[in-house]
Amino acid sequence: MKRIICIPFAHEALLNSGVNLSKGADRLQLYLKNAAVALCSAKKYNPDCSVVFATNMQASQIPENIGQVLAGFGIEIMHIPFDRYRFDKGYKWALAFYKLCVLSYLVEQDWDAIAYMDTDVYVQNAFDAVWEECSENILLYDVTHGLNTKEYLAINAEFTSFQGKNTYPTHYGGEFFAASKENAMAFEAAARKIYQRMRDEAFVTEKGDEFIVSLAASTMRDKVKNASPYIHRFWTGARFRLTSTIYKYNPVVVCHMPAEKEKGIVAIYDRYIRKGRIPANEKVWKVCRLTVQPFYSRMAIWAYETLRKRGVK
Repeated sequence: MKRIICIPFAHEALLNSGVNLSKGADRLQLYLKNAAVALCSAKKYNPDCSVVFATNMQASQIPENIGQVLAGFGIEIMHIPFDRYRFDKGYKWALAFYKLCVLSYLVEQDWDAIAYMDTDVYVQNAFDAVWEECSENILLYDVTHGLNTKEYLAINAEFTSFQGKNTYPTHYGGEFFAASKENAMAFEAAARKIYQRMRDEAFVTEKGDEFIVSLAASTMRDKVKNASPYIHRFWTGARFRLTSTIYKYNPVVVCHMPAEKEKGIVAIYDRYIRKGRIPANEKVWKVCRLTVQPFYSRMAIWAYETLRKRGVK
């Protein structure tokens, strides 16, 4: 069986990437360190899978230190041009659509099963159960937002505007996709139709690839299954903390940690990955603030809540 675990990453100076990074951050270095952690941890626990860094960057654009780390762990680098699922300069989350571009190329290749993930993830176990499920199901991560959350109200308003009626599609995240080649081909075809209509009608979404992913999934509900037994989105920031103990108990395979892009994941790279080592999962949980909320984080939340109650924004 030929199975691929892929981390897609596009770099173009004029296109917008994630909006949740600090001003002045070295975005390229941050994303490459994050990708290295995701890729090397995936290879550690899935040695028989092809683990691939898919990018529109030329080999000469990848810093030597990053390239050496990836090579040392046996990570393949696949050059895929960003010439599909493109939106105009200034489009919010424009680079996030590269994941769908990569998927469209992968379904044209000789893979039995395909998985792709965001850069800010840590793989802490084997994909065996994921691959078994993929014999029947497309696995996508349900972010569990409903009409009681501002996030779902916002994306559902876009769904309604695009569809002309309110069907309340499930909001799936863009951080995880896994499917057999057959199901991946069908899913990508559905996504391509939505993208083409968006281009034809100049429809603008503020939600990036999650808009297309969610609507494509809504057309294949009999094939799509929630991937939450295998991946969880942990929010570990100082002002917003929403976590679970399923990194340890009934443990997920993949920890998605968006608030650790600039902190914990970079620390894992600097302390371990760049030295050719994979830390124990317990170390990752601690460094990435899953097991404990640091004192400075608790104080930041206290200060924020105190000011909010006093009407200071």
